[in-house]
Parts: sequence; C-alpha cells; structure tokens
Amino acid sequence: LPLLPNLLQSLNRHQSGLHKQHMKDIFIELCLTVPVRLSNLLPYLPALMDPLVSALNGSDQLIAQGLRTLELCIDNLQPNFFYDKIEPVRAELIQSLWQTLQNPSENDNNAKTAFRVLGKCGARNRKTLQDPPKLDFVNPDSTPASVLIWFPASGAPVRLPIQKVLDHALHILKSPNKDIFYMQHSLHVCQSYIISMISLSD
Repeated sequence: LPLLPNLLQSLNRHQSGLHKQHMKDIFIELCLTVPVRLSNLLPYLPALMDPLVSALNGSDQLIAQGLRTLELCIDNLQPNFFYDKIEPVRAELIQSLWQTLQNPSENDNNAKTAFRVLGKCGARNRKTLQDPPKLDFVNPDSTPASVLIWFPASGAPVRLPIQKVLDHALHILKSPNKDIFYMQHSLHVCQSYIISMISLSD
C-alpha cells in the first residue's frame, strides 16, 4: 500500500505518454487491475479517471475492463462521493458509454453492460445533453500554415500543419504527468513559433 500512489502515478504517466498503442493499452489495463481492495483505492480514485476514459475508448478487451471497473465503483460507492470524483471526466465517460451503444462490436456483452451502467447512472447520464458539443471549425477558404518536409524517396513534400503541432505541444504542456523531455521540446516548439510570427519591422 505505501507504493500505491507512486505506482498509479507512474502508470498514469506512461499511459498518457508517447508510446505505441499496444504499450498504452498495457499501462491502462495495469492501472485498472491494481490488486488492492476498492476501499484502499478511494484516496487515489481521481488517478483512475483518465485510464478509465482511455479504456472505454479502446479495444473491446479494454472497454470490457473499463466497464467492469466503472460498474464496480457505482455499485459499491456512495453516489454523491463517486460522482464528485468523476466530475472532471463525466462528459467523456458518458459519451464513451453512449458510443459503445451506438457502435456495437462483435462483443455484444460490452453494449449490454454499457446500457446497464447508463441505467445505474440515472438522470446523470442525460446531463451531457446540456454540455456544448466539441466542434472543430475548419475554414475551407484558408490554407493553414504548414511546414514542408522533404523525404529522399518522395517526389513531393509532405505538408505538416503547424496548428496540429501546436495543439499537441500545448496538450503536453498542460498535462502534469508528462516526461520533462517532451515538455522541454514542446515549450521550444511554442517559443519558436511565437518568435517566427514576430515581424522585425514592427
């Protein structure tokens, strides 16, 4: 138990880091299957929220594990206590459950379990209807700033949109558990972009 906080923090950092997807899946599964009692996990429940959302948006096996973990918490914890803990990721959790219902896979048990969990959430499963939708605006009349990358085997350059690079860099800087190596390079990217946008004639 004394190692539990460091273990969860380390697994969280790895599952949100820049790893291959199959490695991220392993870290997510390890986060959700830590062999301790639920009562011992209560102080560290917020550390399970991001892996839980990732699991519900992952493979069929991860979705099944995420649904089992979520249902276990709903069945054994006081509603007010548990829903306060999931409030930061409430919208993502409920949307993931609805998505599991709308896009049934070969594993029908996941859809049935998601339906059962939504029922146990009661009226809270409809609060997301009041949340503003996340829409990405794309202006078709404008060409986004891009970096042209040339490869020896390619006859044409690869266009890398600057906006996507900046979005990813800002995401890394806002994440508290990211590796310092990636945070330093993300900061360097943002600084370089700001400097490049400054006109020397101003």
